Amino acid sequence: MISFFHALAGTVVVSAGVLALSSRKGFALHKHAGRVFVGATLLMGPTLAVQAWLEPGSISVLGGLFVALALYLVVTAWASARDPERGPRVLNYVAPIVALLISVSGFFWGLDAVNSATAPINGPPNEAYFFFATVAFLAMVLDINQLRLGGIRGMHRRIRHIWRMSFALFFATSTLFTGPGAVILPEALRGTSVLLIPQSLVAIVAMYWIYKESIRALWPNRK
Repeated sequence: MISFFHALAGTVVVSAGVLALSSRKGFALHKHAGRVFVGATLLMGPTLAVQAWLEPGSISVLGGLFVALALYLVVTAWASARDPERGPRVLNYVAPIVALLISVSGFFWGLDAVNSATAPINGPPNEAYFFFATVAFLAMVLDINQLRLGGIRGMHRRIRHIWRMSFALFFATSTLFTGPGAVILPEALRGTSVLLIPQSLVAIVAMYWIYKESIRALWPNRK
């Protein structure tokens, strides 16, 4: 039952995230899809905790790191869109601490995986630990800069929202199509290059919106 709920929540995360990313920003469809994306992502945390408790060993260390990073990115992205005109709040002070913990944990777990003599042959690549750690570290630096500036507004606020939500969606899409979630797909498709298309599209569309926000800031009258 919990595995089914895990798969269902993951599918909702990807579906709502894709809809929010592809829809026009600031409009009703984007807002409603974004709320579903955030809610479904937040549900993944307790869902995986229950699954790990009921089925010991079913959730890997890398899986836990992935969920922690995704939750952090989604919460901070959501917060940046909610109160853009306020000064630093409690979350602004907590966020860089959480990012630092995720980064340090990913780095040391990555070193442990590299030096482990019992690593599974078909397990996840060790580079994933360091990739997650690097993303968390960069996000922490930006969090600290936001505190230094007393908050961010305008283009920077919107780009912060886009890239963090998009990174979380990219991770979720990768997990569904080329990671553990691929077990629900037809066996003939698993491991094929076709499954790289969804996550590649997420990255391309995210870069498009970031580019558009940058152009809008430089030339406000340009559509």
